[in-house]
Amino acid sequence: MISFENVSFTYAANPEEKNLSDISLTINDGECVLFTGPSGCGKSTLLRLLNGLIPEFYDGVRCGTIRIDGQEITDNGIYDFVGRIGTVFQNPRSQFFNVDTTSELAFGCENLAFPEEEILDRIEKTVSRFHIKNLMDRSIFELSGGEKQKIACGSVDVLAPDIILLDEPSANLDYESTLGLRDVIREWKRSGKTILIAEHRMGYVWELADKIVILGEGRTRRVLNGAEKKNFTEEMCAGLGLRSTAEVSPAELANRLGYGAAGKNPAIILKNFSYSYSDKKEVFHIDEMTIPNGICAG
Repeated sequence: MISFENVSFTYAANPEEKNLSDISLTINDGECVLFTGPSGCGKSTLLRLLNGLIPEFYDGVRCGTIRIDGQEITDNGIYDFVGRIGTVFQNPRSQFFNVDTTSELAFGCENLAFPEEEILDRIEKTVSRFHIKNLMDRSIFELSGGEKQKIACGSVDVLAPDIILLDEPSANLDYESTLGLRDVIREWKRSGKTILIAEHRMGYVWELADKIVILGEGRTRRVLNGAEKKNFTEEMCAGLGLRSTAEVSPAELANRLGYGAAGKNPAIILKNFSYSYSDKKEVFHIDEMTIPNGICAG
């Protein structure tokens, strides 16, 4: 079990602003929890507090208590979490240590001096479970974004951590790759892992999540369980500045807008769109504009 008790955090780089304020939350073993909210709301900071990136790489002031299975983690360093907590980052390239896929899956176990036979056995099980045999013995540089993310997930899985953190893992993925990532998360959930996901894109994991934690300005705005999650509407999403909970493919969206029909091309559509820089007046406003596919607009 993971518990946050009155946790607040301020980054040393921005001492005038609390990134987290008085967060209290309990996550049970085996739960899949989705943290969402606008950029800067504190969802990534929560994960960094758990995996040791705070304070090892991000300095700041923390108040409150964080416990894992009843043990306070205040004095733990990043190396204390190896094999216990695994993290998948937004950009998989940021966590690669090798130039080929098989070596990448082996790296964590080799670093912990596991016997060669055990390493090979763990890799074989991960490859089979995630159906990534076709990605083995390949150059990391030749993989697509979705394939790189699968290898990143595989390198975490080989170490068999009980807790898995995913920090905006779909940010650089297309729709099909996002569905592949969902399959990986579903497999982890099936095997009883405790999963914490910080995400803007909620649609692909909405049904998998047992609990939704909505953050805003560093505070918990809402926690959705069971019926609350089921009854959470698109209007409520919009009111909290969140993306849709629906999983909609680009092709389906084009059809809904009438641009997937015969004789019509998908398009970029802007309606009531405006933009302004922080603390400055509006730069421009567009009432409605459609840019058909194949058009160069300047």
